[in-house]
Amino acid sequence: MHTVIGFYICSFALVLAFTGSMMSYNWLKYVVYKSTGGDKEARFIIPQNNSDTSLDNKTIPMDYLIVKLHKENPEAKAFELHYPKTEEESIYIEVTNSNGLYYDADFRFFDQHTLEEIETPSIYGKYKNAKVADKIQRMNYDIHIGAIGGIIGKIIAFIISFLTASLPITGILLWYGRHYKKKRV
Repeated sequence: MHTVIGFYICSFALVLAFTGSMMSYNWLKYVVYKSTGGDKEARFIIPQNNSDTSLDNKTIPMDYLIVKLHKENPEAKAFELHYPKTEEESIYIEVTNSNGLYYDADFRFFDQHTLEEIETPSIYGKYKNAKVADKIQRMNYDIHIGAIGGIIGKIIAFIISFLTASLPITGILLWYGRHYKKKRV
């Protein structure tokens, strides 16, 4: 098991390790993003409001955004509304387009006073406007957990991770068997 299976899962294990490293090390994420042609910010940024106060001095309920976005995206699976933490921060809504996948979600930002849409300087915006480098970065987590291949992909990623974790144990057993084997008389 150690030599044959270990050899064949090595390339898949390297992909899983590389995608995990991209999540852990911001410098690696930046290098990969820029080397694939990215020109935006590779980190998640919630933009500031465009206006200071409401135009009609009335409070505009943020819940209207869900109704508006549901009309624009009737095929969406879920809407996740994040209320702003400060007066300067915009409203952030994540529109989930697929069950079990994160990369193709739309990240929308709205001025909390006027409810006008705000563009973000980061890779997290509308998926249809994303370039190839943006899509590679956004797919990183789904590739890492195997979700890009559905439930079969998750099972394969689990098996690869499990077998990779067992390689040091099987290696020690092989080494021990070679060095401490009883000699035949």
